[in-house]
Amino acid sequence: MEAIRIVEDEVRELIRRHGLDPARQSSEVRRLVDAAVADYDERSLLGTLPSIGALEQARKFVYDAVAGFGPLQPLLEDPDIEEIWINSPVKSA
Repeated sequence: MEAIRIVEDEVRELIRRHGLDPARQSSEVRRLVDAAVADYDERSLLGTLPSIGALEQARKFVYDAVAGFGPLQPLLEDPDIEEIWINSPVKSA
């Protein structure tokens, strides 16, 4: 998971540098994600970076994090899910 976070941070920085709006320029953001995941995978093979794992899953996770609703995105895309309840944590006295 550390590898995914590293790539996510890199993609967020690239989005800022390029002045992209992830909501409106999804194809450009997807290209950045694809390139960043491929680049990270190559760097991890040559160095001491943690492995990123399955590339397709990594791409999806990073794209959902930077251009979607993060961990909620798969739930929003699932046609069988009708409701998502989010409860706030309970603070004890």
